[in-house]
Amino acid sequence: MYVDDILLTGTNPTLLQCLIILLSLKFKLRDLGSIQFFLGIEVKSISMGLLLSQHKYTFDIIQRAGMTSCKPVATPPSTSSKLSIASGTPYSDPTRYRQIVGALQYLTFTRRDICYVVNKVCQFMHAPTKDH
Repeated sequence: MYVDDILLTGTNPTLLQCLIILLSLKFKLRDLGSIQFFLGIEVKSISMGLLLSQHKYTFDIIQRAGMTSCKPVATPPSTSSKLSIASGTPYSDPTRYRQIVGALQYLTFTRRDICYVVNKVCQFMHAPTKDH
């Protein structure tokens, strides 16, 4: 069996080291030391714990979507406007739409402010239109 991408963390370094030693007696493993990136998430140690960020991942999504020249907006979306399956013309590349929406879903781990909008566009993954 092969397992990849396991992260051990805690407040007691001695206990963590003992756990790593015990695991290494049973399993072949590599301790990569202090964490900087984990599954596309940037990790920084701060006084209150760990700060998680997906800045690079976010920029990669913006590039993939062809939106690098767009201006950011801090205003939340309107909750009164209704998207529907019948609104707009079909999107020319539904696979691309699904890939970008899937990437946005992963981004919600560190960006809770986009959860509502991502949930809305997920509802149309089976038949996206230009409005979506």
